[in-house]
Amino acid sequence: MILRRLLSRREADPPQPPRPARPTYAVGDLHGRLDLLEAMLEAVADDAGEAPHDLVFLGDYVDRGPDSAALLDRLKTLDEAAAHVTCLAGNHDRMLLEFLGDPETAAHWLAIGGQETVYSYGLLPGRAASDEGEAAHLAARLAGALGGDLRAWLAERPLWWRSGDLVAVHALTDPEKPMEAQDPETLTWARPGRSLVARTDGAWVVHGHTIVPEPRVRAGHVAVDTGAWRSGRLTAAVFTPEGAPPRFLQTRPAD
Repeated sequence: MILRRLLSRREADPPQPPRPARPTYAVGDLHGRLDLLEAMLEAVADDAGEAPHDLVFLGDYVDRGPDSAALLDRLKTLDEAAAHVTCLAGNHDRMLLEFLGDPETAAHWLAIGGQETVYSYGLLPGRAASDEGEAAHLAARLAGALGGDLRAWLAERPLWWRSGDLVAVHALTDPEKPMEAQDPETLTWARPGRSLVARTDGAWVVHGHTIVPEPRVRAGHVAVDTGAWRSGRLTAAVFTPEGAPPRFLQTRPAD
């Protein structure tokens, strides 16, 4: 009975919704859908109006969708031009960098979405990536297509962002550890189990990475990856300094 009550309390949302320093829009996984990025930028601009706000992208910009190359260029330009924009790193973005740095070891990336990224740069593997030397050859061509500036920008993407008691990450956090002590693997790869535990510091976490049919609020976590690359529904969670419950903006599938 006591254990059940403890588990129930840990599963419950913190007593107050998060209060970021200013209105915050957290956008789920893009996966090469430049069209949905543009639609979401318009939706955020309409929603925010002239009010200062923060715009946080939760990672996974490449793979699976058709326009990874153009989407990366768009985000880099946006990030460098606007102080209120933050682009976090996702596991797929890190896998791209790992492939460029150690292609023979990281060639599995091509089979889980990376091939679409390669195609978006106008490249085709000459042979199977498993053939001796082919992964390294493809990685060299892809590195040349990205260019040094974009590769450096992607490598510099932070793994988390915080405003007030709102934390944004790609995947999840270790709820027992302060954000400064988090394992990068947890921040980019972890998935919620059957039991989701609220952070012990009371912060809320908004994240992508794990696809949900609709945005989900549970145990101090807000999940916004609605599988945009295949569903056509890109989701952003909206948080306010007044501490209102999060609300959501969403693209709609094309007719």
